Amino acid sequence: MKLRTRLTLGSAAVTAISTLLIGGFAITSSHNSDIALIDQSLDQVAVSVNGQSNDALSQALFTVQASNLALTLVLLNADHQATVLNESKLSVVPEPSDQDIESALLQAQTIPAAESYRLRTVQLPDGEYILVAASLRDVDTLFKSNLLHLLGFIALCLLIAGLAIWLLVRRDIKKIEQLIDFATQISDGDTSLDLTAPSGDSEVDQLATALNRMVIALRRTVEIEERATKRMQEFMGDASHELRTPLTVIKGYVELLSGVRMTDSEQRERAYSRVNSEIARMESLIQDILFLAEFGESRVVDSVEFDLSELVTAHLNDFAALNAGRQITTQIAGGIKFKGSDAHIARLLANAFGNISRHTPIDAPVQVRLKENEEEIELAIEDGGSGLSEDVYRNGIQSFQRFDRSRSRENGGSGLGMSIIFAIVHEHGGTVTLRKSNLGGLDLHIVL
Repeated sequence: MKLRTRLTLGSAAVTAISTLLIGGFAITSSHNSDIALIDQSLDQVAVSVNGQSNDALSQALFTVQASNLALTLVLLNADHQATVLNESKLSVVPEPSDQDIESALLQAQTIPAAESYRLRTVQLPDGEYILVAASLRDVDTLFKSNLLHLLGFIALCLLIAGLAIWLLVRRDIKKIEQLIDFATQISDGDTSLDLTAPSGDSEVDQLATALNRMVIALRRTVEIEERATKRMQEFMGDASHELRTPLTVIKGYVELLSGVRMTDSEQRERAYSRVNSEIARMESLIQDILFLAEFGESRVVDSVEFDLSELVTAHLNDFAALNAGRQITTQIAGGIKFKGSDAHIARLLANAFGNISRHTPIDAPVQVRLKENEEEIELAIEDGGSGLSEDVYRNGIQSFQRFDRSRSRENGGSGLGMSIIFAIVHEHGGTVTLRKSNLGGLDLHIVL
């Protein structure tokens, strides 16, 4: 059953029950009040007769004629023969049973007949009874009329309630139908749809807003997944090519070394050196791939507290010793403690300084800053090289992304150094920002 139908039926049921209870109570109260007025007149006659032994009939007749209601007065002798002393609207002569007569001695009783009436009796000497009766025709007619009016009023209320519910929920129901259609298309794989922004603040509007945010997030996730898949495919192609090249070189030199064409010792030494360099290149690429693959697994990082200032200084000293022609400026605060994987942070620093050594001129200046704030540690490594492309500054580096393919072939790198840096920082809950350095090259800004 649809929501609109359930709401309409529910509203109709509540309206009908409420109106019936209230109207029924009012009609019943009015009916009982009318009967109480009749009983009051009947009781006045009975009271006037009680205690009157000689003139009971005259007193009863006087009281009946003085009453505001049309009452019928009947004398019933010992043989149950009725004599009408005063006629009224009651069109039949009251002929109650003995049990009804006895019951009406104490209080008025309703006697069902062709024309129902209300009866009150008074016992006289010698087994005679005075019967006082009042017709219930007008009271019953009014009661039935009120019931019909109540039923008509209920029907009108149901019509108004149904129309009101339909008008009130029409907008929300229409939105729900749109959301159902929208969600169905999304579930079928069409994530390019845009949901019209809701204009109200109802629960349906809030649902539409939440669904819209979910679709935007889903679309973003799909785009990220597509880019990641594309990067992975590109990387697998690059990696297979990078591995195939040294394998071809190694295969060629092995064939030469195993034959009779390369007999000169100096040539053989150069060949072995070339084979070793290609093997080292393959090992570097494979190690970087395996290192990045570790970050895709759920594992516990071996965290220890270590002196980050000393670790940065040690790697910087090694870099300075191997790059004597560079101008190196440092601003390293001492005694900065950090809890994390010291081996991975050391790998991060080695990659950062190794990138500078491989990809910048030998005389390019370098600036290193390390400082500690209240809750953060900032490490900035800048160089005076050529820097990176604007796309890299804008989008950053993702796992398995190689942005230095050509240069990695020239200098033996895997091209995954920056991806490893990003993975290590992410592992420690930090952030990496790539931006243009004031020295002209790359500013690698890390916050831990």
